[in-house]
Amino acid sequence: MPFVTEYNTSLVFKKLIGEIPEDIRNWQPYKKSIYFLNRLDKTNLLYFKKFCENPIDNIDRIYKAIEVVDKKEFVYEGSKPSYHKYDNCDRLSSNFVNYRIPTQIKEKGEEEIEKYRAWFKENESSFKDGPDVYQMRLQTKFGIIEGIQKVDYKNSGNVYKENLTLEEIQTRIDSLLHNAAQFFKRNEKRQEVIRRFQTATFLAFKEEEIENNTTEYSDEELKAILKLYYYLFIEPTIYYLKEFFKTFYNAEIEINEKIFEALNFKKCGYCYSENYEKESNRLANKKRILIEKFGEYEFPIEPTKFNFSDIPETNKRIAFIYCRVYRLISEKYKEDEIGKYKQYKIEYINHKNRFIYQVTKIYESEISGIELFRKYITKIVQDKETRVTEFTTYAYEI
Repeated sequence: MPFVTEYNTSLVFKKLIGEIPEDIRNWQPYKKSIYFLNRLDKTNLLYFKKFCENPIDNIDRIYKAIEVVDKKEFVYEGSKPSYHKYDNCDRLSSNFVNYRIPTQIKEKGEEEIEKYRAWFKENESSFKDGPDVYQMRLQTKFGIIEGIQKVDYKNSGNVYKENLTLEEIQTRIDSLLHNAAQFFKRNEKRQEVIRRFQTATFLAFKEEEIENNTTEYSDEELKAILKLYYYLFIEPTIYYLKEFFKTFYNAEIEINEKIFEALNFKKCGYCYSENYEKESNRLANKKRILIEKFGEYEFPIEPTKFNFSDIPETNKRIAFIYCRVYRLISEKYKEDEIGKYKQYKIEYINHKNRFIYQVTKIYESEISGIELFRKYITKIVQDKETRVTEFTTYAYEI
């Protein structure tokens, strides 16, 4: 079963060959109406459904292979994306580090760019060990005084496989649709935004201001609401609709390497090598770090079951889960006996496959490592008598 990052998955299943059908607005991908899906969303889902009916025969007719384009901007650029043999491959979860090619090199043309790339790769270790020494060598070799710009792209995360039944998938979709309706009802001022922009949340991700913003929100506030609506409801609904089609048609899309190769992916040279050990140290190290920090607890992914352990000599118990941090409640710090913290909103999927939202603390020392809409380890401390529960989230990712 090959694995790819969420980012590379999204690249593949948005490159359609087919056109948008004229009557696509009338097509319903689910037993319930979903008002926030736009024409392109429905088109993607329709073609994905057809793809699931027969993945091998339909791949060439429905999806375009990823185009590998070298824009001559970075040292590492223009190679095919990789698929991985194991979900614990280090390269599947590592961040992508790259370096911008200096302007003076780009101005001299393609030959000089390739010469610089080759030289940089040979000397990259010296840049990591001593940037000043590297900069001196660069000036001597190419006559360049421009500083090296390092770019560190945070990994988008790999899609972990859950063996969900059709009933479980439908429960998650129903939960998302219910929560979206409640989100709409709770705030009258926000209702105008959702009515007007629920099928145009892509505007929130553009740099330019949203035109014809006649709402009571500033452009920044409007984009924040649309991003929240997209990440909480639209993106996961589309994901689980695809999971529904895959399960309904029994389409084992992940297990077929021919599909990824047809889409212009390449095998990961690390985890497909003969010397690679399936039981990578990454997962063991990850668990070791969590145990060293928190103790001998279970750290379940999803659906979340609270595996509580009693805290000795207290009336409290403790458990750990993974939650997605999705909103900062207030910029103001609060303080308790441990230190200063801010309150955030988090989301998790409970053991009944429903999406739950809670308030969590994130302490000052952890905040810099937190990025909205990503999942982090969260500690739950509950009073056994009153059932009062407190959530605290730490910058340890899934």
